[in-house]
Amino acid sequence: MNLNMTKILLKTQKKRVVTRPDGSWAIRVFHKKQEGKKMPSYTFKCGCCHEKVEVYYDDDDLEINGVNGSIENWRELLLPLIKIKPNKKLTVK
Repeated sequence: MNLNMTKILLKTQKKRVVTRPDGSWAIRVFHKKQEGKKMPSYTFKCGCCHEKVEVYYDDDDLEINGVNGSIENWRELLLPLIKIKPNKKLTVK
């Protein structure tokens, strides 16, 4: 199954020091479109400081802070951390 990651756009939040209703800081989201050979990316920044996570993506792979892996591999690692059970229908083959 080919997940067209280029069609998924997250809502961006660029303001600093914004709190969420649960009292935590809102994560700031920035998106960059593909430029030449460089893949499109998202940058997620902490709401209260300058720490960040960079995610480059295409249809088959994700690079998160310099660590490359298939979408399926990242799904197996990250979904349990956010308490989501993997859905067999979303399995990339």
